[in-house]
Amino acid sequence: MPISALDVSRPLRSGGPNPDHVRTLAALDASLLPPILVHHPTMRVLDGAHRVQAELLRGGTHIRVEFFEGTEEECFVLAVRSNVGHGLPLPLADRKAAAARILRAYPQWSDRSIGEVSGLSPKTVGAIRRRSAEENPRLNGGGRLGRDGRTYPTSVAEGRLYASKLIGERPHASLREIASRAGISLGTAQDVRKRLEKGRTRCRGPVVGCGGRWAPMAKAPVTTAPWTPTEIAVPCRTYRIRHCPSGYAP
Repeated sequence: MPISALDVSRPLRSGGPNPDHVRTLAALDASLLPPILVHHPTMRVLDGAHRVQAELLRGGTHIRVEFFEGTEEECFVLAVRSNVGHGLPLPLADRKAAAARILRAYPQWSDRSIGEVSGLSPKTVGAIRRRSAEENPRLNGGGRLGRDGRTYPTSVAEGRLYASKLIGERPHASLREIASRAGISLGTAQDVRKRLEKGRTRCRGPVVGCGGRWAPMAKAPVTTAPWTPTEIAVPCRTYRIRHCPSGYAP
């Protein structure tokens, strides 16, 4: 692909390319470096800005590419994940800024999923979510999309409902598994199982719509996502990537 056809005007790094890293890459055999990642509709470089600069430093005019077809926000997630996963890591400030943007685009993603994409701990992402939710409460609403593509409840009441559903589907599952999947404590999972064995309802405590009484039997809000954070985070395993082994666009 001719380098002149690429758009490198929107770097992910706030400080731009690192000159020392560019010189290090320029000293390597270009055939040993992976292709850069390019958004096909816009020709914007998502991953590989340093490799582009290194090729220019060598005097080259072409570079091997992989194309990605997707939305603007999918491009951003992919760019962040790619830059976190290899090469020169993104600075902490850029990773935090990236996590905040991903939260705005995909508020239903769990803190762990966003952390894996942006290279941050779930605790750090949770803190960013709480700060961001002060301006946009939507970021704390609804459930959380896990890495398996399912949406899990965030409140204890919803967690109890989901735990009772899991126990009904898998009566021999361990309490630890139920607690982990429902996002509740081990003691709460044990309480749910005991109450189900006694024929009592699933949830206790003040629940919206229940007047503070025992909640009625109901299905937990579990849905399947059209694509998961893990899928978008591993671009070379998705159908959206097209590889150009010759280095030129077809």
